Amino acid sequence: MTSYVRLGLAHVLALVLASCSAGDPASLAYAPKPIVQLAPIPGLKVRPLTDRTFERTDARRARGEYLAEGILACAACHSERDWHKPGGPIPAGRAYAGRVWKTDGKTWLVAPNITPEPHTGAGRWSDDMLARAIREGIGHDGRLLHPQMWYRSFRLLSDEDLASVVVYLRSLPAVRNTLPQTVLSDEQVKRFVGEPRPITSPVSEPPHATPEERGRYLAGLADCGGCHTLWDGKRLPGAFAGGNEVGRDGRTVFSANITPDPTGMSYDAAGFIQVIRTGKAGLLAPEMPWLFYRRLSDDDLTALHAFLKTRYPVSHRISNLGPGTACAVCGGQHPLGSANRLVPVRGIAVPERLLRDYVGSYRIDEYDWTLRIELLHGKLHMVDGEAPPKELVALTQSRFAMDGGLGPLRFERDGEGRVARVVSEDVEDVPLERIAEVAAKAGGSP
Repeated sequence: MTSYVRLGLAHVLALVLASCSAGDPASLAYAPKPIVQLAPIPGLKVRPLTDRTFERTDARRARGEYLAEGILACAACHSERDWHKPGGPIPAGRAYAGRVWKTDGKTWLVAPNITPEPHTGAGRWSDDMLARAIREGIGHDGRLLHPQMWYRSFRLLSDEDLASVVVYLRSLPAVRNTLPQTVLSDEQVKRFVGEPRPITSPVSEPPHATPEERGRYLAGLADCGGCHTLWDGKRLPGAFAGGNEVGRDGRTVFSANITPDPTGMSYDAAGFIQVIRTGKAGLLAPEMPWLFYRRLSDDDLTALHAFLKTRYPVSHRISNLGPGTACAVCGGQHPLGSANRLVPVRGIAVPERLLRDYVGSYRIDEYDWTLRIELLHGKLHMVDGEAPPKELVALTQSRFAMDGGLGPLRFERDGEGRVARVVSEDVEDVPLERIAEVAAKAGGSP
């Protein structure tokens, strides 16, 4: 071997070693650092990772694209946005590359780069790391995720839809984009630590026999009720009744009333599709991710409209134009607030013997929620925790509304005619089963 060849090989070797020491991505890709799982913080439920992988098929990739680019709106949070254009589109080449969320110049959330880039993205995350983060709120390294990551809604994803989303994310172009990690405060950890729940059993496809059932699944995945319900106002106007203050990157809007009331979503399915497809000709606030939802099929948008039409109508006028004024319906201030009036629910008479059938305690373990139904002075009341009893007004002999509640309560009987559960008709139908030992001695209060 000549001296020139030896010198040339030595020069090449020196360049390779130098690039490795400088952190060259091409060389580092061959020797990735292992991802170490963090020890769970007290109270955090973490499912151990598995070695499962999802078969890459064209059908799954297509389904995953439809979900991620549509109803899940993954890129809406995990991408930079141009808020100066209608809908807040994503700048070219930045889809899924992550985004730093700020309020008043301060970072409060970082949506990570989830492109398959190996060093700054999700390229070295296993399929189960992605699956666990999406549905269970646990990061790839075992950390607690901020609930702004919609895992509480995405836990509804069927196993097959989850696999499809992961397969699609794996197919994205890799984008190098170094970002910090979200840092939760001690107070946030205390608030959020109980939210993640491991999924250890199969999640099947929900029933889609009717448009309403299909729409229920879509509304749950999109967390429509999360944005369009005022959860912490002075008075609860009701599920989907709007008035929730939503902030993004220094912008603030009030969510619309999308209940089937003349002051809310009074238009038919064709009108609903037109609103979502065009974002009201681009005038709809970009905080409502219509730019993504418009990619849904006509059938799915029709199904979503059909489900929303089943919700309890609430009179609540809301706008994002003009000054805020006091609102009697939600107790807050927003444009058109002063145009609202509280209208008492008109009930019907129900025999007391039927009312006594409903007295008892009801519970759903999934939400750790127990409520009691009592008969006070001849009228049915709901007692929820330490809050004052709320009078229930009969809409039918088995369905009752209340002032300042999320939605009506519907009592259901079993095959033998005994009251077996009460269903809270709010952002979804939540069934609370009657507690047997209490039901046996329920006789009502004087």
